[in-house]
Amino acid sequence: MSSDTPAAHSASKPHTAHPTNRKYLIVFAWLAVLTALEVAVASAGFVEPVKIGILVAIAIIKALLVVLYYMHLRYDSLWYWVILLPPIFFVMLLTRYLIIR
Repeated sequence: MSSDTPAAHSASKPHTAHPTNRKYLIVFAWLAVLTALEVAVASAGFVEPVKIGILVAIAIIKALLVVLYYMHLRYDSLWYWVILLPPIFFVMLLTRYLIIR
C-alpha cells in the first residue's frame, strides 16, 4: 500500500483552523470602530503632527487586521510573510524619501 493516502498527508501536515463567521464579524466591527475613531481624530482640534501620528497608527492597525484575517495570513504559511515584508520595506523607504524631500 502506498504512503500517499489522505491519512498520511493529514498526519504530516498540521491542520490550522480558519476564522469562523463570528471572527469575521468581530474583525469587521473593530474596523468600523477604528474608522469612526479616525473620523473623530481627523475632525478634532489636535496639533497637526499629533493628528498625523494618531491617524497613521490607526491605519497600520487596520491594515494588519485586514492582512491577518481577510487575507488569511494569520493561518497561512510563514513564506507568505517572507514574500510580503520586502515590499513593505521599500514602501517605507519610498515614504521616508518623499517626506524628507
